[in-house]
Amino acid sequence: MSLARTLALRAACIFLAGLPALAVAAPACGVYRSAEGGRELRVESVATATEYTDYQAPRPLAYQAQADGRITAYDLESAYAEHWTPEAGGRALRTEMDTLYTLAEPAHCVAPPPAPAGSCRADPAACFEAKDNADEATLTRWCEQEGLPFACVALIDGFQDAADRQQQGDALSEEPPPECTEGHPAHSEAACEEKVKQALTQAFADAFKGMYADDVPLSAAHLDRGLALCRRSGSAKVCGEAAEKLWNGGRYLDARDALAVACEQGKDKDACGKAAPLAVLATADLRAPAPVALPCGAYAAESGLMSELGFGDAGRVEGGFGSVMRARLEDGLIRIRHDKGGDFVFKVIGGDRLLGLDSWNRYALYQRGEGGAGRCAPPRRFIEQPLVEDCPAIGREGGAEACCKAGKLQGCNALGHAQALAGNWAGAQPHYLRICAAGVRVGCENLIRAYAETGDDTVIESMRAVCAKDERHVACDVLETSNWEQMGVGRALQDALRELEQEAGEDVPEEGEATP
Repeated sequence: MSLARTLALRAACIFLAGLPALAVAAPACGVYRSAEGGRELRVESVATATEYTDYQAPRPLAYQAQADGRITAYDLESAYAEHWTPEAGGRALRTEMDTLYTLAEPAHCVAPPPAPAGSCRADPAACFEAKDNADEATLTRWCEQEGLPFACVALIDGFQDAADRQQQGDALSEEPPPECTEGHPAHSEAACEEKVKQALTQAFADAFKGMYADDVPLSAAHLDRGLALCRRSGSAKVCGEAAEKLWNGGRYLDARDALAVACEQGKDKDACGKAAPLAVLATADLRAPAPVALPCGAYAAESGLMSELGFGDAGRVEGGFGSVMRARLEDGLIRIRHDKGGDFVFKVIGGDRLLGLDSWNRYALYQRGEGGAGRCAPPRRFIEQPLVEDCPAIGREGGAEACCKAGKLQGCNALGHAQALAGNWAGAQPHYLRICAAGVRVGCENLIRAYAETGDDTVIESMRAVCAKDERHVACDVLETSNWEQMGVGRALQDALRELEQEAGEDVPEEGEATP
């Protein structure tokens, strides 16, 4: 054997010995397909793969072989890890969801992206574990230098968290109160426990209020940054996140552009469907003057929760499936109250069209049709009162009862919720009725929910009695816009299911009894 060949063999042995276990245990490169139609896994290198399905954008993956013979796959867009089990000598892969991918088209492996020591790609397991506590500089490095979409998404989410904290005056500060700080003169275990109870109660109340609240818009700089991250990454996930923030910030054309990137580069079919109707939008359309009256007639859209909206007299809106809602003008926007305690929000634009702004109807473009009335009577005005947070003791034992007896409606609301959560809707009704009678909309809406659960006609009678005293009372609005027929059907279905369950329980043989 020549000296040159001997040296070459030694070099090869050294090279192979230095390769990580991943290079040896990695599945063969190529296209894997499952027996289920529309699912495909393309293994490009000894460290990367991409999963394709009919229902979502392609998922870029990094993967590593483990000591137990399994493979851990890391979703680089959603920061989700799962395990694959190689079968048939690495020519088949079974996922945690029991999808079996079988090698259909072998291919040569390409070089994986560089993974220098200390990078996220070099140790995705540690990186995924640390992502929730990573600072902005680290996320920026992972996003912009390593090209990891999940880090870009985390950056944008961080911008939103900062905007939320700023609006709330840093009310979300995690600094412990003095009562819970050892060494502080006010430190007391009992007082600390009380503070924690109050904080938890307030956090629950804030979460409930914020469930249907409008999102806080990001600053112009952060919106620009999100759009830049979208264009640089071409990721469907990053562009989808950026588009939502841009839309919420009133930059509708930029949001459309982000959706277009998600469609064209990210291969996201859902983004394509959202972007297509918006292609006709122009800057002039968005400069339409604020409306002085509610729309009138039928409007239709290709997307959105409701494909059709029928605006009629007195602000009534029909949204399909028998639903009737009430619209109002507020700060130049159309707000339609829905039965979950929040609003559908629309902006009037040029060409007698509406843009859906809320999370349910985001990106929807409604066009005025030929149906419906040409002129509508102006909306009715209803008098309603806010539910005041007037019970600081609500987290203490007996605090809600004491507040309710003192006429503080927040306490009554808490008592009603406690009964409802326990399944005692009949017990919740008196508390909700008291709040409703005081002109608080949420009390009337909760009372309607109690009726849907119990079918107690006294609920309707009580609300009609309240409404009879003043036709502008908010109870009148809730009565007129509640879908009584749908509630009746829903309750009938629940009763039928209960009867079936009872019958099934009666048919179960007791212990020791022979089965027929």
